[in-house]
Amino acid sequence: MENKIITRSEVINFATHILDEGILGFDWVLKIAIADEYEDILPYIHELINLEDSEDNSMIQDKWRYVILKELYSKKSTYEDFNEKVEEVYADFDYPEDMAGFIGYMPSVAGKSMEESWQEYLTSSEEKFENK
Repeated sequence: MENKIITRSEVINFATHILDEGILGFDWVLKIAIADEYEDILPYIHELINLEDSEDNSMIQDKWRYVILKELYSKKSTYEDFNEKVEEVYADFDYPEDMAGFIGYMPSVAGKSMEESWQEYLTSSEEKFENK
């Protein structure tokens, strides 16, 4: 819009279309879709851009963490300090909640064993990233 590449009405039509699909930032898209003719929609667009950027970074980090943990887990018998390696990943990725169940010094999650928590993480992450 700022560079005259796309018109205001095209942005609003696209926002309306996106609302039908359901996305991150629904509230910002809704504000664009219902904006009146004189309302400045650029702040809403910038908010959506910020959400998109943070979502991408988060998704990328989650994928890297999954790949690292999957590889560690598949070769856990070769590591004398397997749990320490996992704890390093836990710290390096800022202590994600979905890892707490298989971190030795953390309490069990919903009464599950560490092995059950590992399997749940690996399965859910595989499903999450299957087509991405």
